[in-house]
Amino acid sequence: MIRIMKASAGSGKTFNLAKTYIRLLLTDEERYSYRHILAVTFTNKATDEMKSRILKELHLLAKSPKESPYFEELVAAFESENGLRKRAETVLCDILHDYGAFAVSTIDRFFQQTLKAFSREIGQFATYQVELDRESLVSESVDRVLDSLSDDNKDLLQWLTQSVMDDLEKGKRYNLENNLKTVAMTLKSDEHRAAIEEYGIDEEKEYSKENLTRMKKALSGVMTSFVKEVREAAKAFVSAAGEEGLSNEDFSRKCFNSIYVCAASDSKDEPAYPSATIFKNSEDFSKWFRKADLNRFAPVEGRLMPLLQRYCGIFTEKYKVYVTASKISLILNELGIAGDLDREFRALMKEKNVLSLDDSNVILRNIIDGTDAPFIYEKLGVRFEHFLLDEFQDTSRIQWDNFRPLIENSVAQGKENLLVGDVKQSIYRWRGSDWRMMAREVQGEFSQCEVETLDSNYRSLRNIVEFNNGFFEYASTILDGMSADESGFKVHDIYSDAGQFVKAKSPSDGSVDVVFCDKEDEMQEILDAVNRVHEAGARFGEITVLVRSNRHGSDVAMFLMDNGISVISDDSLHLKSSAVARQVVSLLSSVENEDDSIGSFLAGELDINVAELSCLSLSDLCEQLLRILKDRDPELFESETQYVQALMDFMQDYVAVNGNAIDGFLKAWQEADPKISSPSDPESVRVMTIHKSKGLEFQHVIFPFAEEIGLFRSEKHWTRPTVEGTELEGIADGVYNVSLRKPANEDSLFREGSQREMQFQLVDNINTFYVALTRPVKGLTVIASNPPEKIAAAIVPVPSCDFTDFSQILYAYLYGYGEALGYVREEADDKIVFSKGDIFNYSTVKRKSDTISELTPGYPSYPLNPQAEDEESDVRERGRLKFSADSIDFFCDEVRNEARLNGTVLHGILSEVVTLSDLPDAVRHAFESGEIDAGREEEYLNILTQRVAAHPDWFPVDGAEVLNETGLIDTDGELRRPDRVLIKDGNVTVIDYKFGEKNRRYRRQVSRYADIYRRMGYSEITPIIWYVLTDEVE
Repeated sequence: MIRIMKASAGSGKTFNLAKTYIRLLLTDEERYSYRHILAVTFTNKATDEMKSRILKELHLLAKSPKESPYFEELVAAFESENGLRKRAETVLCDILHDYGAFAVSTIDRFFQQTLKAFSREIGQFATYQVELDRESLVSESVDRVLDSLSDDNKDLLQWLTQSVMDDLEKGKRYNLENNLKTVAMTLKSDEHRAAIEEYGIDEEKEYSKENLTRMKKALSGVMTSFVKEVREAAKAFVSAAGEEGLSNEDFSRKCFNSIYVCAASDSKDEPAYPSATIFKNSEDFSKWFRKADLNRFAPVEGRLMPLLQRYCGIFTEKYKVYVTASKISLILNELGIAGDLDREFRALMKEKNVLSLDDSNVILRNIIDGTDAPFIYEKLGVRFEHFLLDEFQDTSRIQWDNFRPLIENSVAQGKENLLVGDVKQSIYRWRGSDWRMMAREVQGEFSQCEVETLDSNYRSLRNIVEFNNGFFEYASTILDGMSADESGFKVHDIYSDAGQFVKAKSPSDGSVDVVFCDKEDEMQEILDAVNRVHEAGARFGEITVLVRSNRHGSDVAMFLMDNGISVISDDSLHLKSSAVARQVVSLLSSVENEDDSIGSFLAGELDINVAELSCLSLSDLCEQLLRILKDRDPELFESETQYVQALMDFMQDYVAVNGNAIDGFLKAWQEADPKISSPSDPESVRVMTIHKSKGLEFQHVIFPFAEEIGLFRSEKHWTRPTVEGTELEGIADGVYNVSLRKPANEDSLFREGSQREMQFQLVDNINTFYVALTRPVKGLTVIASNPPEKIAAAIVPVPSCDFTDFSQILYAYLYGYGEALGYVREEADDKIVFSKGDIFNYSTVKRKSDTISELTPGYPSYPLNPQAEDEESDVRERGRLKFSADSIDFFCDEVRNEARLNGTVLHGILSEVVTLSDLPDAVRHAFESGEIDAGREEEYLNILTQRVAAHPDWFPVDGAEVLNETGLIDTDGELRRPDRVLIKDGNVTVIDYKFGEKNRRYRRQVSRYADIYRRMGYSEITPIIWYVLTDEVE
C-alpha cells in the first residue's frame, strides 16, 4: 500500500513522517526492523532533523511514554504501557549500537550508494567520485573540443567556422568559447534530457552533422519559398493597384503600406505580418478609402480584393511554419557540437574517475530498469521493506523511475509506504522536479493508494493563516481564468487543499501588513518595517527578509547595514571579497606566472620567495602561505577565519578531482564565485532567498519586491513543434531550445509547448509566492510597488484585466475584499497600506537566555617540517613530512625541462623493470608518454643501468618471483604498496625506492611492509631502503 500525505505549510509534516517511521519500527515483529525501513529526505539538514526527532521520541517512549505525543496511537498496538516502553527501549539501544544501519538518508546519497554497488557493471573503478559541479565539467569539455580543432578534425572545424560566419553575417557579436559553453550547458541540462526522453529522440542521429546539414537545407528552402510567395503576392497587389491608377497614398491612412514595403523589399528581408487592419480590410472593402472616394474607386474591388485575400491567406496558412523554420534554423549551428561535446564529456569523466550527479541517476535507472528488486538488494547488501519519501513534490522523474521498482516490490509484499509532500511548495522545476507525479500520476500507477490531507496549521497565528486561505483561493481562480485551454488544466485543483484550520495557541492573532508604494521607496519601507518590529520587542534575529533573487538580497543587506542594522545572509559573504584569500591567490599566481606584476609585487612587499617554499602538495603550499600571512597581519587574519577555512575547502575540493596543478586551480578560481554562510546571530536581521527558506519558519517575515514574481516570462526552453501535417513533418521532428512567448502571441508551431510552459510557470510562481507567505509565525509584511494605473483602474469594481505579476493580484484581492475581511486601508503620499492585527508584543516572549557567549574562531595551522629548535612548534608535527625534490611536478600539468633527474619519472621507470634487460623499453615508454624531455633518454638510461647493475641479486634473471607495485591490505584496512618485492625459496626481500634525503620515517614504512609479509607466514624477510641516486642502502 502507498499512502500519499498532502502536507501544506506548517501542518506538521515532519511530525507525521517521524510518527509513521516509529510506528513501523515498533510494531514490526522483527527486532532489527530499522534495517529494513528507508526514510529519504532531500537535504542533509532534513536528514539530521529526522534522525534527531526519531531518536528523541524513542528515548521519550522508553523513559516516559505518556509524555510522547505519539503515545495514544502507539500504545493500542501493545498489551500495556510497559510493553511499549520496553519495545522502545530495545529498539533505541539497537539503533545506537548499530547506527550505520539506521537508514535515514538524502535521496542523492542513497542513489550513490546503490550505484557504487554496481560500479563493475557501469565500467567504473569503485573509487570513483561524484562531481556536483556539472558546469566545471562542461566548461572543461568545451575547452577540450576547442583544443581538438585541427586539420585532423575538419568536419568540426568547418562546422564551427560556418557557424561564426553565419552569425557575423547577421550582425551578431560572437565569442566562440562563451557561446559554446552556453550551448553546452543547455545540452547537458535536466530539461533537455527530460525532453529527449519524453519524445524518444535519438540524440546521436538527430544531432549528427549530416542530419543537421540536411535540416539546414530543408528549412532554408521552406523559408525562401514563403518569402518568395509573399513578395510575389505583394507585388501582384501593388502592380494591379498601379494599373488601376492607385498609389499607396490613395488608400485610407496608407492602410496597405506594409504591402508596398514588402513588394519593394529584398528577397532576404523578413516579411512583416499583416496588421489587424489589413485582415479586416480583406473582408470589408468599405474601409479601403475615404468616404468621399469610395464610390469613385468601387470598380477596383473585384480585381484587388482577391489579391489582398490571397496575400493574407499565405500568412494565415504558412506563417507559423515559416516562423518555426526560422526559429529552428537559428540554433542548428549550436546543435552541431552535441556529439563532440558528449564524447569529450564522457572521456573527461573517465580520466578523472568521476561521474556527474545527473548522469549517475540516468546510469542507475538504466541498470535498475527491468531488474528484480531482490537482485538490487543483493548488490546493496541490505533489503528494504518500507519506503518513506519526504518532499515528494521535489522528486524528479528520473529519481522516481529509480525508486519505483523497489516500491512496487514492497507494495506487492503488502508493506506500507509513505510519500509526503505538498504540490503548492514545488519550486525546484529548474532542478528537474515534477509536481505532476504527486498531483495525479502516482495514484494512477498504484491501485493500492490512499490520499490523506493534513488540513491544520500549527505554525502561524490566525491572521496569517486566514490571509493565506483567502488570497490563494482567489489567486488560483484568477489564474485559471487567464490560462484556460482545452487540456483542462486548473491551478485551483492544486490549491483546493490550501485552506487550513488554525491550531497555533497564542493570545495574539498576529499581524499582516501589505504596503504598496513607489518602487524607489521600497528599500525605506523595509527599513521602517524592521524598526517597527524591533520596537515591539523583537530581536533583530527574529526578523527575516525574504527576497526572490541573490541580487535583491545583496541590495537589501547593503541598505540595512548602511543604516546601522547588522545583517546575516547565506549569500552575502563572497569568498573573493576576502583580502587574505586574494593575497593567497595572487601569491600562487606569481609562482605560475613570473610576469604577474600584482602577485610579484605582493611577494616582494611581504618578503616571500614562493618558489623556494618546500611543499609536497597544493594544500601544503597554501598552508605555508597562510602561516606567513598570519604572522604579517594577525589581526586581519583572525578577522577572516571563515574566509580562510572556505578557501581551503574550495582548494581541497579542486585538488581531490583535478590534482595539484596551480594553473588549473587559478583558472577554476577565476571562473567560480564561491560564497560562504555567515553564522547565526540573534542580533542580526537575516536576509534569505525564498528558495532557501523552504521548510523553515521565522517569527516575522518581511517580503519586499513582491512585484518581481511575475506570471509568465518569455524565455528559452527545450520543446517540440507540432509539425504533423505541415511542410516541416519529417524535417523538424526533434526538440529545440527556442524562445517561447505567451501562447496568445506565439505565432509558430511551438504554441502547444508555449501553452504548457505557461501552465508550468504559473504553478512555479504562485508556489514561490505561497512559500514566502507561509514562513512567518507571528507577523507578515509584504511590500510591493504600486500597480500601473491601467491595472488599478481596471480593478474597479471587479478585475477585468490581464495581470502581469502576483502583487497586482494581491492588490485586487485586498481592494475588493480587504474591508469585508477586517483590513484597514490607509492611503497617503502615493502609498496604500492594508493592515490587520497588531504587531506581536515580543517583550512577552520567554527566551532561553539573554546572554550570548562569544566564541572566537581560529585557524590553527602547523608546519609539516618545523625545525627541532623551533620551540613554538608542536613536537608531534616534527619530521612528519620532508620536502621532496620531486614535489614541483605536482604543481604543473606537464613535466618541465629542468637540469636534474626527476625522481617521480625514475620511480615510474623502475616500476616496469623486472630484469636489467627491461630498462631500455621502460625508458622509451617514459619518453613516449612525455615524462622525459627529448635528448635526455640516454641520461636516464645510463644512471639507472649503473644502479641496477650494481645489485644483481635484486634484479635476478630467473629463479625469483618479482612483485612491482603490488598492493597489500593491512589489518587496519589500509592499502600498502611496496615498490619491489622478491620472493625466492621462501625468503622475502622488500625494497623501497627513495630519491631524496634520508629520513628515519622510511624505516618505519618499510618495516610495516615486512610485518605484513610476516603475518602472511613468511619467516625470513629482509627490508631494504634504496636511495637510488646516491646508491646508498639501509
